[in-house]
Amino acid sequence: MAFGLILILIASILSGLTFYYGGFYQSVSWLWLPFILALVYFWGLFLVYALCLAAYGQALKRHPEKTFPPTRFPQWLLSETCYVLFWLFRVRFHASGVGKIPSPKTTFMIVSNHLSGFDHVGLASLFVRHRFVCVTKQANADVIAAGGLIRRAGYLSIVQGDILSGTKVIEKAGAYIRDNVASVCIAPEGTRNKDFPNPTVLPFHPGSFQMAYIAQCPIVVFAIQNTNAILRRYPFRWTDVYFDCVGVLEYEEYKDLSPAQLAEKTRNMILRRFEQKEARFYHLPPKKQKEKDESHGD
Repeated sequence: MAFGLILILIASILSGLTFYYGGFYQSVSWLWLPFILALVYFWGLFLVYALCLAAYGQALKRHPEKTFPPTRFPQWLLSETCYVLFWLFRVRFHASGVGKIPSPKTTFMIVSNHLSGFDHVGLASLFVRHRFVCVTKQANADVIAAGGLIRRAGYLSIVQGDILSGTKVIEKAGAYIRDNVASVCIAPEGTRNKDFPNPTVLPFHPGSFQMAYIAQCPIVVFAIQNTNAILRRYPFRWTDVYFDCVGVLEYEEYKDLSPAQLAEKTRNMILRRFEQKEARFYHLPPKKQKEKDESHGD
């Protein structure tokens, strides 16, 4: 949020200067102008910032083989940028259970369901005070505006379908957590749930949890709702998204479980929350919503 406040401050100053030196203050009929100017300057500044990120990303593309360790300032900047993106896309962000999350001084594994690219936007903005990276698909590192910052922050890119690549990334993620370098977030579904709400959550890949066994760390479980509705509702409607920390599993609680059992346990934690908070899913397609209503009426 700090980055957004900085942009607001600069935009307000520029608006005030334009209002004063443009002579608009001499007439009460122009009193509305500073607010419009501030809004224009705010998004203008953000656009310039995005263009700078795009230029930086293009520069990094000249060295595609180069990787970066998790670095605090790019992580903070990426988290703050994600926060502003939610403003841009008219998202009302709701988080619960954050008091369960371990201290920023510790590192841990973060598990969530995966509905859209906005999942990691919300998690990154939520973990702005933590050393935090995500396991993400390789294509995200090539995104024009954000790819360079994602790479520079030390996010771990995985080649989907490449088992060897996946194994190496999971081992590296486990080392990051174990060595107190950064907490690591992963969506064990492995891909976006394009068939939501049938099923509500795809099966979890047990191999994703090897990083937790390597690090012997806490596992923070998040249930995410409505991020897949943002683009569908934008720009005419606000979208309420929910990031609920549904529990934290300590190593002692899962050390005797197999990866498959652990995968099912965390998946069930998310499913239970969805059963409790099903009314939040206001964005079901009309046909599926009608079927759901009819089934409830039987």
